[in-house]
Amino acid sequence: NVEKQEVTDYSFGPFRFNPEQRTLIRDSQEIELSRAELDLLNVFVQHPNRVLSRDFIMEVLAGNERDPFDRSIDVRVTRLRHKIEDDPTHPRYVRTVWGVGYQFNRESTES
Repeated sequence: NVEKQEVTDYSFGPFRFNPEQRTLIRDSQEIELSRAELDLLNVFVQHPNRVLSRDFIMEVLAGNERDPFDRSIDVRVTRLRHKIEDDPTHPRYVRTVWGVGYQFNRESTES
């Protein structure tokens, strides 16, 4: 017997993300994200507060087809930040952990 798992909406700050419907809502308004940005956000919400290496993210998103010198993850993170961060130069949600990767902070509060 295969049971259908209940889909969870992930909330962070003023946002609500539904991975099955592929929607990101902020204050009742849908935020338009590309497929790549939605995929990246989905990886982050499934691993909150955990530092994820670029290699891990690329493996989840691309499997064995990844190029170790591919900088597309950095580009995707930058684009995602511009859509979800009030100040992308000082991110609250998607933080860079220098020399390691990125960390998604779901419980971010104003600082």
